[in-house]
Amino acid sequence: MAESALQKTDNNVAEFLKKFGKGLKDYAIRDYNHDAFMKSAMIAIVDNPELAKAVTTEPGKLSLFNSLRYAATTGLSLNPQEGKACLIPYAGKIQYQVMKNGMVDLALESGKVEFIMSDVIHENDTWQFPQNPNDNYIYQPARRNRGGIDGFFAAMKLKTGALLVKYIDIDQMRDHRKKYSSKSQMPEVGYGLKTVIKALLRTTSLSADIDNAIATDDFYEAEFTVHGTTADKATEKIKQPDKKVEAEVQGDLL
Repeated sequence: MAESALQKTDNNVAEFLKKFGKGLKDYAIRDYNHDAFMKSAMIAIVDNPELAKAVTTEPGKLSLFNSLRYAATTGLSLNPQEGKACLIPYAGKIQYQVMKNGMVDLALESGKVEFIMSDVIHENDTWQFPQNPNDNYIYQPARRNRGGIDGFFAAMKLKTGALLVKYIDIDQMRDHRKKYSSKSQMPEVGYGLKTVIKALLRTTSLSADIDNAIATDDFYEAEFTVHGTTADKATEKIKQPDKKVEAEVQGDLL
């Protein structure tokens, strides 16, 4: 019986991950379940025709491997249903992005956070930004006719009792996106929520894992980084290409 197109795709992706998946462990900074990570990668690639196509060409395989190399530093699930991290194909390349849920998971995993959340503020919502660290913020969504989007906020309460709040208005978010992530395919609301959470997490250092996730995401989004933090040290090993592995990928089967 002839191999179906779906079976061929599954086999191509499985073969690629089997050949190069073990090497991804060398880039891991965070302790995570590698088998679960690889299964999530399989789901992400097979479910996206553009990603699946990448394993059929040498440039595609190299681009995919490089994005997986960055993904392996955080170990966050690539399963699209979980919204923790993703592989995004565009402009002939594949990029890795940490998503909002991944940032939240890493923050909670640090053991220093009691809660962290983000939300959209509309024109008719009640919103009061705290003027000093001892003030609380006030957020009450309008019951009806909330109006257009005014901005985004993220709040985090540490187990020490400290409350940290960050706010960006819609124009700031759009300017930021235009400058740093103009090709991002993420919906505007999703991008805004992720951006404000990242901005909030930059205000304190919870763990090397968080610093690394932000820095890794910055490499692809080309956003500003907080130099001198552990993020720079944590990602030092992935700044230089693995020439041996890249040569193997480039010379691999087709």
